[in-house]
Formats: sequence, structure tokens, C-alpha cells
Amino acid sequence: MKGNMVLAAAAAALCGCMVGPDFEPPKADMPNEWSAGRDGTEISDSAEPLEMSPEALAKWWEIFDDPTLTSLISRAFEGNLSIRAATERIAQARATLGISQSGFFPAANLNAGMSEGGHPIDVTHTSYRMGATASWEIDVFGGVRRGIEASAAEYKAAMANKAAARISVAAEVAQNYFTYRCIQQEILITKSNLETQRGTYRATLARQKSGFVSKLDAVRAAAQVESTSAQLPALESQLELTRHAIEYLCGLNTGALKKELEPAGTIPALEKFIPSSVPAKLLERRPDIISAEYMLHSATARIGNARADYYPKFTITGNISYEAPKIGSIVQNQYGTWSVGPSATWNIFQAGRTVYNVKLQEALTREAGVDWEDAVLTAVKEVEDALVSAKKERERIEYLNRIVDNYRKAFELSRELYTQGEIEFIDLLDAQRSMLSSEQNRVQSRRDFVNYIVALYKSLGGGWTEEDVKDEPEKLEWIFFDSLGDNPPQEGGA
Repeated sequence: MKGNMVLAAAAAALCGCMVGPDFEPPKADMPNEWSAGRDGTEISDSAEPLEMSPEALAKWWEIFDDPTLTSLISRAFEGNLSIRAATERIAQARATLGISQSGFFPAANLNAGMSEGGHPIDVTHTSYRMGATASWEIDVFGGVRRGIEASAAEYKAAMANKAAARISVAAEVAQNYFTYRCIQQEILITKSNLETQRGTYRATLARQKSGFVSKLDAVRAAAQVESTSAQLPALESQLELTRHAIEYLCGLNTGALKKELEPAGTIPALEKFIPSSVPAKLLERRPDIISAEYMLHSATARIGNARADYYPKFTITGNISYEAPKIGSIVQNQYGTWSVGPSATWNIFQAGRTVYNVKLQEALTREAGVDWEDAVLTAVKEVEDALVSAKKERERIEYLNRIVDNYRKAFELSRELYTQGEIEFIDLLDAQRSMLSSEQNRVQSRRDFVNYIVALYKSLGGGWTEEDVKDEPEKLEWIFFDSLGDNPPQEGGA
């Protein structure tokens, strides 16, 4: 018995050893500057440039000072199905972690039964059994602890994935909301131009009846009115579909936001929302990069979990049992037996199963490393794309502003010259079409611009804080994290 206790104590003393590689966080190669600033110009030249920081990114939509947008994003965070599903995946990962941790503790079972037996010609006899067994695998080589480490990393990756869902939803709500407002502006512009064209048609019809112009001019004016009118159903359809997208993102039934969004809103002075500087370090708070790092951590830990199968497993087992002819006397000492002691098992031949499992986990770890690199490169590309696109679209808006002004002047001049009989009617119609087209192009350009600005905030990981993805404390009572700590995913990696 003394030897058994010494063996058990020795096994427990070895519990600090863990086979397999320890996780080393990868280092991201972030750019020193962005391409949008390499031509010597500032990203933003506004009087009060927007400074970018983690605090400003957490609720970036508030800089637009639009209560409706802020309200829609808040409702989306509560009702969006993707975010709700991400929350449930956190619960699944938490449960998986609990299952992994259970392997670190002893297991016990109770059993009871009754049986009858005897010779066919004899009277049968009855016996009652009751007992308990317990076992505890001593994690000498760290296989169980590596499994816990992997599950803990996956649990934190699930929390990071919830943050990623929040980022995506906030960006989609904002982009659809501004698209909705821009379409409303397009409809107003089209209707305003339509009224002008109808006025031209009425004037042309009157001049045709007086014999000053041919019927061709009246027919052309009518065709112009119908052509512009035909644009309204398409715009109204886009407006409805965009509202449906916002309602879906907020987890609402179709039509729930019709009255709220129906009044035409304004488009903000977007140019001031291009940040003056974008620190590359902000990319480290992107949840997809954080999640990829945790998944790499998990895959690395599972190599050790697989390698532990190369070594013997040590278990302390014990059992106590009673068997008696009467149920009332089953717990009397003369009917009981007990045993306790250590045991060891070692799988010395599995036809290569352990070897190939290790190779599998090593390959999965390499793949996880590639996924992390892909997340970093994708983040850099998305920031570069958004910065360049926003900067160039702002330049385009400046040209379009002048184009709109010139085409309005051209239309007024054309109308005056046509009234004086100095130009053909086709020239007046062309001026009308050009004015409408330029105004629509400017609204569409502003819509593209704000989408690029929203894409920039999204690419920088804006829209979440640690508190937003923190798991409920009461659900973590029996959870411990070993080397990973007990906090939610940190901005900047594991």
C-alpha cells in the first residue's frame, strides 16, 4: 500500500510537464504608412481633421450626429440574427471548454442491481448489489491540459467572432441607411427636374399651337417627360429594397421602419469624416485577426494533446461494492469489498494512428498560421482600399459640384436662348438631360463616398469594446483558463 501511494505521489509530481510546442504569438508586419498619403497630400484637409483612436472607433457612427442612424445600429445590436447566433456560439464554446476541463478532475460512478440465479432443478436465489467506482487520470504529460488550452482559445475566438459580427452589422446598417437617404435625394431631384420638364412641355405645346414651333418639338418635350418619369419607379423600388435590408439587419419584420424612415433625411457633410491619420496599430484590434490568432493558439495546443498519446497514461482507481441476499443487509461489512490503487496503460501499437494524428494537428496548425497571415493581409488591403477610394471619390465630388453648377447655368441660358429663337429645341432638351444627370451623379458619388468612409471604419475594426463581448460572470463560475487568463479577447491579440 505504501508503494502505491509513493507511485501516485510521483505521478502527481510529474503533472507539471506538458508535451508539445508552447504557443508563440505571431508578429504582424504592419505598414509604416498608407498609400493614400504617399503622394505628399494629407488624407484629410478639413479645418478640424478627425483623429482616429480606439475610443473614436468604438462608436464611430456617432460622429455623423444622426440620431436615427444611432438608433438603428443600437436596435441591430439587439435584434440582428447573426449577432444572436454568435452569442450562442460563445455558449457552445463555453460548454466545450467545460467538457474539456472535466477531464482534469476525478470521475465517480454509482451502480446498483439485482439478480436471480440457480440450477434449473433447484430453487433460485436472489442477490442485491450496490457499489461505487472512482478514477482519476493523472495528467502527467499534459494531454488534458493541452486540450483545455485549445478549448479556452476557441472560447475566446468565439467572443472575438461576436465582435466581428457587430462590426459587420454596424457597417451594413450605416451603408444601407445612407444609401436609403441618397435614393430619397435622387427621387426629390428627379421629381424637381420632372416639374421643370413638364413646364417646358406645356410652354412648347402652347408655342406649337401658336405656330411658333413644329409639332416635333412638342413630341420631343413629351418624350423627355416620359423618360424622366420612367426613372421614378426604379428609384422607388430601390428605396423599398434598401429599407427591407435595414429591417432585416435590425431583426424586424418588413415594413416596421416605413413610417420612421419615410421623411427624407439629409446627407451629412461627408468630407470632414476622412481621418487625418490612421495608425497601423489600430489593425491589431480587428476581431478577425484576434480570432485567427486564438485559433492558431488552439491548433498549436492540440499538437501537444495529440503527442501525449505517445506516452503512458497513469490512473488512480478505486471501487467499493456490496452484494447481499437481502436488500436490507446490503451495507453490512461482511458483504462489502473495496480496492484502490494506481494503474498505467500504454498504447504501444495502433497501426500509425497516433503518428498520423500528430501529423494532422501539425498540418492544421500550419493552416491556421496561413489563415492568420491572410487575416492580416486582408486587413491591410481593406484599409488601403477604403482610404484610396474615399480620397479619390472626394476629389470626384469636387468636380461634380462644378459640373452641376455649370449645367444649371447652361440650362437657364438654353431656356432663355430658345425663347428668343436663337437655338434649336433639341439643344434645350440636351441641357435639361445633362442637368438632371449631373445632379444624380453627384448624389450617387456622395453615396459611394460615405460607403467608403464606413468601409474604412469597418476595416479598422470599429464598432466594439471588450465590454460588448464579455461573457456573463455567472456563467463562468466553473471555468478556468490556465495560461490564457479569464478575460474576454483583448484588443491587440491573445
